[in-house]
Amino acid sequence: SNGGLIDAGLFQGKDSILSGPAGGVVGMVRTGTMAGFDRLIGFDMGGTSTDVTHFDGQFERSFETEVAGVRMRAPMMSIHTVAAGGGSILSFDGARLRVGPESAGANPGPAAYRRGGPLTVTDCNVMVGKLRPELFPAVFGPNGDQPLDTCAVIEKFEALALQVERTTGQKKSPEEIAAGFLRIAVENMANAIKHISVQRGYDVTEYTLTCFGGAGGQHACMVADALGMQRVYIHPFAGVLSAYGMGLADVRTLKQAAVEKALS
Repeated sequence: SNGGLIDAGLFQGKDSILSGPAGGVVGMVRTGTMAGFDRLIGFDMGGTSTDVTHFDGQFERSFETEVAGVRMRAPMMSIHTVAAGGGSILSFDGARLRVGPESAGANPGPAAYRRGGPLTVTDCNVMVGKLRPELFPAVFGPNGDQPLDTCAVIEKFEALALQVERTTGQKKSPEEIAAGFLRIAVENMANAIKHISVQRGYDVTEYTLTCFGGAGGQHACMVADALGMQRVYIHPFAGVLSAYGMGLADVRTLKQAAVEKALS
């Protein structure tokens, strides 16, 4: 969790509780500095949350962290997390639009995934045309061979637009409703970045927004605009640098180390 390595024989569970996000931060810094950027804001947006980090020449670590209500004293990467991801559920409470904090998860997932899921941020991107089914893998449906379900997304947004009109008297198109949800999600993520930068006295406009994670590329430019940032860097393998991808790599490495130790 502190971004380093440890011998398999010395490994303890507490040292890897946040090793996935930490691996993403290390990968973000290595690729960002290789590209010539020395001031970085890490923007890791996945399915359930967004992790943001600050880098100004050295890794920032915290030595007391609370995870799921448990306080631990162990060196960990300093990472700020907000409940805004591709699977964050959209809702209308009768007065305003809301994004999250609940998530549709992997199952049922977003409405477009053909599992009867609720509307999510991912569905907003389908509705406004940022996610195009013809360019997206056809891995949905009962046999895992169908494209994103645009019809289901449109139907749900039309129903939501009608609900908003009946409640507030304001008539908005399904596309306008989806764009409104996206603005809310972007504002939540921009506020998270302000928390680790502006509120600590750093001028965020002098930094490069280094984007990774499965959903980061869909929202990076909007987040940068909201913060007045001029540069966005997306590595060709940005998805592999995500907390989820790095977490899987950690698990595989530990399993391999355990097998090698047993064989020796």
